[in-house]
Amino acid sequence: MLSQPECHEAMLTTTPLYVELYAVLAGIVLIILVQMLRDTEARSILHRIFIAIVSCVAVNIVAEATTWLSNGVPGEAMHHTVEISNAVNIVLIVLPSLLWLCYVVYYVTRDTRHLRHLALPLIVATGYIAVLAASAPANGLLFTVDALNFYHRGPWFLQPPSIAYSALAGATVFLILNAHRVPRRQLAPLLAFPILPLLGGLCQNLIYGLSSAQAGTVLGLLLVYINLQGQLRGTDYLTGLANRWQLDAAVQHVVANPDPRRPAALLMIDVDNLKSINDTWGHVMGDKAIEQCAAILRRCFHYDDTVARYAGDEFMVLLRLDQPENIQPVLARLADIAGRMATPNGAPFTMTISVGYALFPSAGIRTATDFYEAADRSMYEAKRHAHAADCIPEDS
Repeated sequence: MLSQPECHEAMLTTTPLYVELYAVLAGIVLIILVQMLRDTEARSILHRIFIAIVSCVAVNIVAEATTWLSNGVPGEAMHHTVEISNAVNIVLIVLPSLLWLCYVVYYVTRDTRHLRHLALPLIVATGYIAVLAASAPANGLLFTVDALNFYHRGPWFLQPPSIAYSALAGATVFLILNAHRVPRRQLAPLLAFPILPLLGGLCQNLIYGLSSAQAGTVLGLLLVYINLQGQLRGTDYLTGLANRWQLDAAVQHVVANPDPRRPAALLMIDVDNLKSINDTWGHVMGDKAIEQCAAILRRCFHYDDTVARYAGDEFMVLLRLDQPENIQPVLARLADIAGRMATPNGAPFTMTISVGYALFPSAGIRTATDFYEAADRSMYEAKRHAHAADCIPEDS
């Protein structure tokens, strides 16, 4: 066990190394943050949560670097600088993990109600740690700063990382329990993210003077950004479904690789009365109808299917069938779910949809444009049939 003077000497010796490390980490985080702020899809809830996580990590890197630079520097101003930077660091140890829990829950459910349910406990947890951090200079529970301006852990120093690790563990358990609802190619980075900051944090808490938590967190963020956030650029910001760009890529791939043994079906779904909903109750309720249609499609189709918002009130689904006849059970299931979910919670309206479809390979469809046009014609034919049926007198 090192004596206090030996610990001080070790910290002063390693300070330049850690400052260089923080400079590299800050550069990585800044690149991620700038790229995300420039991204046109940054309006989506997932993007905003991820930006908040990256921003917290960026500020925390600055706070930790400030602590290392201020440790052992004489003067009252440096004493207060060490206290403030450590208090900020403690709060920002916890906040990114709580935000990650929100990110995972919304990623899986795409339902803001779950975020509202999480809001109160997360605010309480953050407030509790903030109070402890702010009062630490007076009570020494989380940390103390000695007369030589060196930081020392307090008896409660494990509370903030314990809350952070609990949030990461909760997010991981939720993800595992709902793994069937997440595309396989996106599941791995979601599961991998907590491992790096967890390992870095455990090493830092076990070995006094080691600073590895930030490195693990930044590597985890980089992993998610490269493997996951890039895929979310193809996501519609309102519904969380695939957007036109991602749908086009999937349709082009299917047309370029025809498989008669497993034909592809392209469904076009239209919200029948969206204009009436907008005109009567306003565009907020119109958005609610669009979100409800997205919820219907998510309930009906598998995550391996491409479920996309095509344009405005039109949606499309691209899926593979074992045989062409299997399209009928798919349509029946969609009609059943749409009927049961016709009225969104708290909405003053009931919505209906029209559905058309096309199969590939089939006669007359050679290109992606042909495929789209065939599904579009089928959908408008279904809409005309429904309108004609509504116009038939009851006694005819």
